[in-house]
Amino acid sequence: MTDLLRLSKLYVVKQYEEDGSLIIETRSKNPRAPKRCCLLHSLDKNGTKRQRYRDHPVQGQPTMLEVLRQRFKCSFCGATHYEELPDVDADRRITARFRAYLEDQAIRLPFTQVADLNGVHETLIRRLFEERAARDLADYQPPLPRVLGMDEIYLHKRARFVIGDVENKTMLDMQPGRRDVDLRAYFEPLPGRERVEVVCQDMWKGYHTLTKAMFPNAVTVIDKYHVQRTANYGMEVVRKALYHGLSNKSRIALKRQRSVFLARWETCKPETKARLDNLFSLYPALSTAYALKERFYDIYEAESRAAAEEATTRWLASVPPEFERPFKTSIDAINNWRPHILRYFEHRYTSGYVERLNGLIRAMNRSGTGYSFEVLRAKAILKHGIMSGTTRYWRDPDGSPEDYPESFWWVVGVPLSTLEADLEAGTF
Repeated sequence: MTDLLRLSKLYVVKQYEEDGSLIIETRSKNPRAPKRCCLLHSLDKNGTKRQRYRDHPVQGQPTMLEVLRQRFKCSFCGATHYEELPDVDADRRITARFRAYLEDQAIRLPFTQVADLNGVHETLIRRLFEERAARDLADYQPPLPRVLGMDEIYLHKRARFVIGDVENKTMLDMQPGRRDVDLRAYFEPLPGRERVEVVCQDMWKGYHTLTKAMFPNAVTVIDKYHVQRTANYGMEVVRKALYHGLSNKSRIALKRQRSVFLARWETCKPETKARLDNLFSLYPALSTAYALKERFYDIYEAESRAAAEEATTRWLASVPPEFERPFKTSIDAINNWRPHILRYFEHRYTSGYVERLNGLIRAMNRSGTGYSFEVLRAKAILKHGIMSGTTRYWRDPDGSPEDYPESFWWVVGVPLSTLEADLEAGTF
Protein backbone atom coordinates (compact mmCIF):
# COMPACT_ATOMS: atom_id res chain seq x y z
CA MET A 1 0.00 0.00 0.00
CA THR A 2 1.23 3.44 -0.91
CA ASP A 3 2.37 5.35 2.19
CA LEU A 4 0.22 8.44 2.21
CA LEU A 5 1.47 9.44 5.62
CA ARG A 6 5.22 9.82 5.29
CA LEU A 7 5.38 9.96 9.10
CA SER A 8 8.29 8.28 10.82
CA LYS A 9 6.43 6.91 13.87
CA LEU A 10 3.19 5.69 12.26
CA TYR A 11 2.30 3.20 9.54
CA VAL A 12 -0.88 2.76 7.49
CA VAL A 13 -3.21 -0.18 8.16
CA LYS A 14 -5.97 0.78 5.73
CA GLN A 15 -7.83 3.74 4.32
CA TYR A 16 -11.47 4.44 3.51
CA GLU A 17 -13.92 7.28 2.98
CA GLU A 18 -16.51 8.45 5.44
CA ASP A 19 -18.92 11.36 4.91
CA GLY A 20 -16.68 12.87 2.26
CA SER A 21 -13.51 12.62 4.38
CA LEU A 22 -10.55 10.33 3.84
CA ILE A 23 -9.87 8.21 6.93
CA ILE A 24 -6.41 6.68 7.20
CA GLU A 25 -6.20 4.04 9.92
CA THR A 26 -2.74 3.92 11.47
CA ARG A 27 -0.69 2.23 14.17
CA SER A 28 2.47 3.21 16.01
CA LYS A 29 5.57 1.41 14.76
CA ASN A 30 6.93 1.18 18.30
CA PRO A 31 4.33 2.13 20.95
CA ARG A 32 6.02 4.06 23.73
CA ALA A 33 4.59 4.36 27.23
CA PRO A 34 4.79 7.69 29.08
CA LYS A 35 8.16 8.20 30.70
CA ARG A 36 6.82 8.39 34.26
CA CYS A 37 3.54 8.19 36.12
CA CYS A 38 4.38 8.39 39.80
CA LEU A 39 7.18 7.55 42.19
CA LEU A 40 6.70 3.79 41.78
CA HIS A 41 6.52 3.73 38.01
CA SER A 42 4.73 0.57 36.87
CA LEU A 43 2.62 0.71 33.71
CA ASP A 44 0.78 -2.23 32.17
CA LYS A 45 -1.02 -2.36 28.84
CA ASN A 46 -4.74 -1.80 29.25
CA GLY A 47 -6.37 -2.09 25.86
CA THR A 48 -6.52 0.44 23.05
CA LYS A 49 -8.67 3.38 22.02
CA ARG A 50 -9.39 4.80 18.56
CA GLN A 51 -8.59 8.51 18.31
CA ARG A 52 -8.81 10.75 15.27
CA TYR A 53 -6.53 13.63 14.32
CA ARG A 54 -6.98 16.01 11.41
CA ASP A 55 -4.15 16.05 8.85
CA HIS A 56 -3.38 17.88 5.60
CA PRO A 57 -6.14 17.54 2.99
CA VAL A 58 -5.21 14.99 0.34
CA GLN A 59 -6.05 16.38 -3.13
CA GLY A 60 -8.46 18.79 -1.49
CA GLN A 61 -10.25 16.07 0.49
CA PRO A 62 -10.47 16.45 4.30
CA THR A 63 -8.20 13.85 5.86
CA MET A 64 -8.26 12.28 9.31
CA LEU A 65 -5.75 9.91 10.89
CA GLU A 66 -7.42 7.23 12.99
CA VAL A 67 -4.87 5.96 15.48
CA LEU A 68 -5.48 2.81 17.50
CA ARG A 69 -3.74 4.24 20.53
CA GLN A 70 -2.31 1.96 23.20
CA ARG A 71 -3.61 2.59 26.71
CA PHE A 72 -1.63 1.96 29.89
CA LYS A 73 -2.66 1.69 33.54
CA CYS A 74 -0.43 2.32 36.51
CA SER A 75 -0.51 -0.70 38.82
CA PHE A 76 0.45 1.52 41.76
CA CYS A 77 -1.88 4.55 41.57
CA GLY A 78 -4.42 3.28 39.04
CA ALA A 79 -4.04 6.25 36.68
CA THR A 80 -4.67 5.70 32.98
CA HIS A 81 -2.24 6.97 30.35
CA TYR A 82 -1.85 6.74 26.59
CA GLU A 83 1.16 5.98 24.49
CA GLU A 84 3.24 8.92 23.30
CA LEU A 85 2.54 10.08 19.75
CA PRO A 86 5.36 12.34 18.56
CA ASP A 87 3.71 12.83 15.17
CA VAL A 88 0.50 14.35 16.52
CA ASP A 89 -0.65 17.22 18.72
CA ALA A 90 -3.02 15.36 21.02
CA ASP A 91 -4.30 18.54 22.68
CA ARG A 92 -5.38 20.10 19.37
CA ARG A 93 -6.41 16.79 17.76
CA ILE A 94 -4.29 17.52 14.71
CA THR A 95 -1.01 16.17 13.39
CA ALA A 96 2.16 18.00 14.34
CA ARG A 97 2.94 18.77 10.70
CA PHE A 98 -0.58 20.10 10.11
CA ARG A 99 -0.17 22.31 13.14
CA ALA A 100 3.13 23.70 11.80
CA TYR A 101 1.47 24.27 8.41
CA LEU A 102 -1.44 26.16 9.97
CA GLU A 103 0.97 28.28 12.01
CA ASP A 104 2.85 29.28 8.87
CA GLN A 105 -0.40 30.01 7.04
CA ALA A 106 -1.62 32.14 9.94
CA ILE A 107 1.46 34.33 9.55
CA ARG A 108 1.07 34.69 5.78
CA LEU A 109 -2.73 35.05 5.43
CA PRO A 110 -5.72 36.47 7.32
CA PHE A 111 -6.98 34.10 9.99
CA THR A 112 -10.44 33.73 8.44
CA GLN A 113 -8.93 32.77 5.09
CA VAL A 114 -6.69 30.12 6.66
CA ALA A 115 -9.66 28.65 8.50
CA ASP A 116 -11.78 28.49 5.33
CA LEU A 117 -9.01 26.96 3.22
CA ASN A 118 -8.31 24.19 5.71
CA GLY A 119 -11.77 23.49 7.06
CA VAL A 120 -11.02 24.40 10.66
CA HIS A 121 -12.42 26.99 13.05
CA GLU A 122 -10.92 30.48 13.10
CA THR A 123 -10.46 30.22 16.87
CA LEU A 124 -7.97 27.40 16.35
CA ILE A 125 -5.98 29.52 13.90
CA ARG A 126 -5.85 32.45 16.32
CA ARG A 127 -4.67 30.24 19.17
CA LEU A 128 -2.02 28.55 17.07
CA PHE A 129 -0.75 31.94 15.90
CA GLU A 130 -0.60 33.29 19.44
CA GLU A 131 1.38 30.27 20.60
CA ARG A 132 3.75 30.55 17.64
CA ALA A 133 4.25 34.27 18.27
CA ALA A 134 4.93 33.66 21.95
CA ARG A 135 7.67 31.16 21.03
CA ASP A 136 9.29 33.09 18.19
CA LEU A 137 9.17 36.54 19.76
CA ALA A 138 9.93 35.61 23.35
CA ASP A 139 13.46 37.00 23.07
CA TYR A 140 12.83 39.60 20.36
CA GLN A 141 15.12 42.60 20.76
CA PRO A 142 15.19 45.03 17.83
CA PRO A 143 18.63 46.43 16.97
CA LEU A 144 18.72 50.10 17.84
CA PRO A 145 19.54 52.33 14.84
CA ARG A 146 21.63 55.48 14.58
CA VAL A 147 18.49 57.57 13.99
CA LEU A 148 15.54 56.40 16.07
CA GLY A 149 11.95 57.53 15.50
CA MET A 150 9.44 57.56 18.36
CA ASP A 151 5.72 58.08 18.02
CA GLU A 152 2.39 56.73 19.17
CA ILE A 153 -0.79 55.47 17.59
CA TYR A 154 -4.19 55.15 19.21
CA LEU A 155 -5.54 51.60 18.91
CA HIS A 156 -8.43 50.27 20.95
CA LYS A 157 -8.65 53.66 22.71
CA ARG A 158 -5.08 53.53 24.02
CA ALA A 159 -1.87 55.23 22.96
CA ARG A 160 0.53 52.56 21.61
CA PHE A 161 4.24 53.27 21.39
CA VAL A 162 5.95 52.78 18.00
CA ILE A 163 9.65 52.94 17.20
CA GLY A 164 11.39 52.80 13.85
CA ASP A 165 14.66 53.17 11.99
CA VAL A 166 14.31 56.60 10.36
CA GLU A 167 17.18 56.19 7.91
CA ASN A 168 16.06 52.78 6.61
CA LYS A 169 12.32 53.48 6.94
CA THR A 170 11.55 50.30 8.86
CA MET A 171 9.34 49.65 11.82
CA LEU A 172 11.29 48.11 14.68
CA ASP A 173 8.68 47.41 17.31
CA MET A 174 5.41 48.37 18.96
CA GLN A 175 4.65 48.44 22.66
CA PRO A 176 1.23 48.41 24.35
CA GLY A 177 1.67 51.78 26.09
CA ARG A 178 3.94 54.77 26.53
CA ARG A 179 4.29 55.11 30.31
CA ASP A 180 7.79 56.19 31.22
CA VAL A 181 8.34 53.32 33.65
CA ASP A 182 7.31 50.76 31.01
CA LEU A 183 9.44 52.28 28.26
CA ARG A 184 12.50 52.44 30.48
CA ALA A 185 12.05 48.78 31.35
CA TYR A 186 11.72 48.03 27.62
CA PHE A 187 14.84 49.94 26.49
CA GLU A 188 17.07 49.14 29.46
CA PRO A 189 18.09 45.60 28.33
CA LEU A 190 18.45 46.48 24.64
CA PRO A 191 22.06 46.44 23.44
CA GLY A 192 23.51 49.36 21.50
CA ARG A 193 21.74 52.23 23.25
CA GLU A 194 24.98 54.20 23.08
CA ARG A 195 24.92 53.97 19.26
CA VAL A 196 21.75 56.08 18.97
CA GLU A 197 22.76 59.57 17.84
CA VAL A 198 19.46 61.21 16.92
CA VAL A 199 15.93 60.68 18.25
CA CYS A 200 13.04 62.09 16.17
CA GLN A 201 9.90 62.65 18.22
CA ASP A 202 6.82 64.79 18.64
CA MET A 203 6.47 67.40 21.37
CA TRP A 204 5.64 65.00 24.18
CA LYS A 205 7.87 65.69 27.15
CA GLY A 206 7.95 62.04 28.18
CA TYR A 207 9.89 61.05 25.06
CA HIS A 208 12.51 63.73 25.67
CA THR A 209 12.94 62.60 29.28
CA LEU A 210 13.24 59.00 28.06
CA THR A 211 15.89 59.99 25.50
CA LYS A 212 18.05 61.69 28.12
CA ALA A 213 17.80 58.67 30.40
CA MET A 214 18.23 55.85 27.86
CA PHE A 215 20.37 57.30 25.05
CA PRO A 216 23.35 59.18 26.50
CA ASN A 217 24.83 60.10 23.11
CA ALA A 218 21.62 61.14 21.36
CA VAL A 219 20.13 64.53 20.61
CA THR A 220 16.42 65.23 20.24
CA VAL A 221 14.99 66.51 16.97
CA ILE A 222 11.33 67.51 17.00
CA ASP A 223 9.64 66.18 13.90
CA LYS A 224 8.92 69.10 11.58
CA TYR A 225 5.48 67.80 10.57
CA HIS A 226 4.32 67.92 14.18
CA VAL A 227 5.58 71.50 14.36
CA GLN A 228 4.10 72.66 11.06
CA ARG A 229 0.65 71.30 11.76
CA THR A 230 0.33 73.62 14.76
CA ALA A 231 0.05 76.44 12.21
CA ASN A 232 -2.76 74.57 10.46
CA TYR A 233 -4.52 74.39 13.83
CA GLY A 234 -4.17 78.17 14.23
CA MET A 235 -5.63 78.63 10.77
CA GLU A 236 -8.59 76.46 11.77
CA VAL A 237 -9.22 78.42 14.96
CA VAL A 238 -9.48 81.66 12.97
CA ARG A 239 -11.75 80.09 10.36
CA LYS A 240 -14.15 78.66 12.94
CA ALA A 241 -14.22 81.94 14.85
CA LEU A 242 -15.77 83.56 11.79
CA TYR A 243 -18.84 81.29 12.03
CA HIS A 244 -20.33 83.62 14.62
CA GLY A 245 -22.59 86.14 12.95
CA LEU A 246 -22.78 84.27 9.62
CA SER A 247 -25.96 82.97 8.12
CA ASN A 248 -26.41 79.22 8.05
CA LYS A 249 -25.74 79.17 4.31
CA SER A 250 -22.52 81.21 4.60
CA ARG A 251 -21.32 79.13 7.53
CA ILE A 252 -21.77 75.88 5.62
CA ALA A 253 -20.04 77.37 2.57
CA LEU A 254 -17.06 78.45 4.67
CA LYS A 255 -16.94 75.06 6.39
CA ARG A 256 -16.66 73.34 3.01
CA GLN A 257 -13.57 75.40 2.19
CA ARG A 258 -11.59 73.90 5.08
CA SER A 259 -9.15 71.92 2.94
CA VAL A 260 -8.19 74.84 0.70
CA PHE A 261 -6.37 76.54 3.57
CA LEU A 262 -3.97 73.58 3.83
CA ALA A 263 -2.55 74.39 0.39
CA ARG A 264 0.85 76.07 0.07
CA TRP A 265 0.65 79.27 -1.93
CA GLU A 266 3.83 78.66 -3.91
CA THR A 267 2.82 75.20 -5.11
CA CYS A 268 -0.97 75.24 -5.37
CA LYS A 269 -2.89 75.40 -8.66
CA PRO A 270 -4.15 78.70 -10.13
CA GLU A 271 -7.76 77.76 -9.39
CA THR A 272 -6.84 77.18 -5.74
CA LYS A 273 -5.23 80.63 -5.56
CA ALA A 274 -8.39 82.12 -7.08
CA ARG A 275 -10.54 80.43 -4.40
CA LEU A 276 -8.24 81.72 -1.67
CA ASP A 277 -8.25 85.28 -3.06
CA ASN A 278 -12.05 85.22 -3.12
CA LEU A 279 -12.21 84.06 0.50
CA PHE A 280 -9.64 86.67 1.58
CA SER A 281 -11.74 89.43 0.03
CA LEU A 282 -14.79 88.22 1.96
CA TYR A 283 -12.94 87.55 5.24
CA PRO A 284 -9.76 89.67 5.70
CA ALA A 285 -8.92 87.83 8.94
CA LEU A 286 -8.38 84.66 6.90
CA SER A 287 -5.82 86.49 4.78
CA THR A 288 -3.80 87.43 7.87
CA ALA A 289 -4.06 83.94 9.36
CA TYR A 290 -3.05 82.31 6.07
CA ALA A 291 -0.03 84.60 5.76
CA LEU A 292 1.04 83.66 9.31
CA LYS A 293 0.64 79.99 8.47
CA GLU A 294 2.68 80.32 5.29
CA ARG A 295 5.53 82.22 6.99
CA PHE A 296 5.57 79.59 9.74
CA TYR A 297 6.03 76.87 7.10
CA ASP A 298 8.73 78.97 5.44
CA ILE A 299 10.94 78.64 8.52
CA TYR A 300 11.78 75.12 7.29
CA GLU A 301 12.91 76.54 3.94
CA ALA A 302 15.95 78.10 5.65
CA GLU A 303 19.33 76.83 4.45
CA SER A 304 21.03 76.89 7.85
CA ARG A 305 20.21 76.91 11.54
CA ALA A 306 21.27 80.55 11.82
CA ALA A 307 18.85 81.52 9.07
CA ALA A 308 16.12 79.44 10.70
CA GLU A 309 16.80 81.18 14.02
CA GLU A 310 16.29 84.58 12.36
CA ALA A 311 13.13 83.43 10.55
CA THR A 312 11.69 82.08 13.80
CA THR A 313 12.37 85.32 15.65
CA ARG A 314 10.80 87.36 12.84
CA TRP A 315 7.72 85.15 12.82
CA LEU A 316 7.16 85.53 16.56
CA ALA A 317 7.47 89.30 16.24
CA SER A 318 5.05 89.39 13.29
CA VAL A 319 2.08 87.79 15.08
CA PRO A 320 -0.53 90.55 15.72
CA PRO A 321 -1.82 90.62 19.32
CA GLU A 322 -5.31 89.58 18.24
CA PHE A 323 -3.86 86.44 16.58
CA GLU A 324 -1.68 85.34 19.48
CA ARG A 325 -4.45 83.25 20.99
CA PRO A 326 -5.38 81.37 17.78
CA PHE A 327 -1.69 80.64 17.12
CA LYS A 328 -0.88 79.93 20.76
CA THR A 329 -0.02 76.28 19.96
CA SER A 330 2.66 77.39 17.47
CA ILE A 331 3.99 80.07 19.81
CA ASP A 332 4.18 77.62 22.73
CA ALA A 333 5.90 75.05 20.54
CA ILE A 334 8.67 77.52 19.72
CA ASN A 335 9.00 78.84 23.26
CA ASN A 336 9.09 75.34 24.84
CA TRP A 337 11.00 73.36 22.21
CA ARG A 338 12.96 75.92 20.17
CA PRO A 339 16.46 74.31 20.47
CA HIS A 340 15.11 70.88 19.54
CA ILE A 341 12.95 72.22 16.72
CA LEU A 342 15.84 74.12 15.15
CA ARG A 343 18.20 71.18 15.58
CA TYR A 344 16.48 69.84 12.47
CA PHE A 345 18.78 72.11 10.46
CA GLU A 346 21.78 70.20 11.84
CA HIS A 347 20.17 66.74 11.56
CA ARG A 348 17.65 66.83 8.75
CA TYR A 349 15.55 63.84 9.77
CA THR A 350 11.84 63.55 10.34
CA SER A 351 9.65 60.80 11.71
CA GLY A 352 7.17 61.37 8.92
CA TYR A 353 7.48 57.75 7.86
CA VAL A 354 6.36 56.75 11.37
CA GLU A 355 3.21 58.78 10.72
CA ARG A 356 2.79 56.79 7.53
CA LEU A 357 3.32 53.63 9.56
CA ASN A 358 0.53 54.67 11.89
CA GLY A 359 -1.82 54.78 8.93
CA LEU A 360 -0.68 51.32 7.89
CA ILE A 361 -1.27 49.97 11.40
CA ARG A 362 -4.82 51.29 11.30
CA ALA A 363 -5.28 49.56 7.93
CA MET A 364 -3.84 46.37 9.43
CA ASN A 365 -6.40 46.59 12.20
CA ARG A 366 -9.26 47.03 9.74
CA SER A 367 -8.14 44.22 7.44
CA GLY A 368 -7.69 41.91 10.42
CA THR A 369 -11.30 42.54 11.54
CA GLY A 370 -10.18 43.74 14.93
CA TYR A 371 -6.84 42.07 15.61
CA SER A 372 -5.67 42.62 19.16
CA PHE A 373 -2.62 44.83 19.63
CA GLU A 374 -0.46 41.80 20.42
CA VAL A 375 -1.56 40.06 17.20
CA LEU A 376 -0.95 43.18 15.09
CA ARG A 377 2.58 43.52 16.45
CA ALA A 378 3.43 39.84 16.10
CA LYS A 379 1.96 39.47 12.61
CA ALA A 380 3.82 42.50 11.28
CA ILE A 381 7.15 41.33 12.70
CA LEU A 382 6.80 37.61 11.86
CA LYS A 383 5.48 38.16 8.35
CA HIS A 384 7.52 41.12 7.16
CA GLY A 385 10.53 41.25 9.44
CA ILE A 386 13.82 41.62 7.57
CA MET A 387 16.21 38.94 8.75
CA SER A 388 19.88 39.61 9.29
CA GLY A 389 22.54 37.29 10.60
CA THR A 390 26.14 36.53 11.29
CA THR A 391 28.31 33.47 11.46
CA ARG A 392 30.67 32.72 14.29
CA TYR A 393 33.42 30.11 14.00
CA TRP A 394 34.43 27.81 16.80
CA ARG A 395 37.99 26.45 16.74
CA ASP A 396 38.37 22.74 17.30
CA PRO A 397 39.94 22.36 20.78
CA ASP A 398 42.43 19.76 19.56
CA GLY A 399 44.17 22.44 17.52
CA SER A 400 43.11 21.18 14.09
CA PRO A 401 42.52 23.89 11.46
CA GLU A 402 38.89 22.94 10.96
CA ASP A 403 36.31 25.60 11.87
CA TYR A 404 32.74 24.92 12.85
CA PRO A 405 30.33 27.68 11.82
CA GLU A 406 27.24 28.58 13.80
CA SER A 407 24.74 31.09 12.39
CA PHE A 408 22.61 33.51 14.35
CA TRP A 409 19.66 35.36 12.84
CA TRP A 410 17.50 38.21 14.09
CA VAL A 411 14.83 40.60 12.81
CA VAL A 412 16.15 44.08 11.99
CA GLY A 413 12.90 45.78 10.98
CA VAL A 414 9.71 45.73 8.95
CA PRO A 415 9.88 47.57 5.59
CA LEU A 416 6.87 49.83 5.17
CA SER A 417 6.66 49.38 1.39
CA THR A 418 6.25 45.61 1.77
CA LEU A 419 3.70 46.02 4.52
CA GLU A 420 1.77 48.55 2.45
CA ALA A 421 1.68 46.24 -0.59
CA ASP A 422 0.37 43.43 1.58
CA LEU A 423 -2.42 45.58 2.96
CA GLU A 424 -3.40 46.77 -0.53
CA ALA A 425 -3.57 43.14 -1.66
CA GLY A 426 -5.80 42.28 1.30
CA THR A 427 -3.57 39.43 2.47
CA PHE A 428 -2.58 40.68 5.90
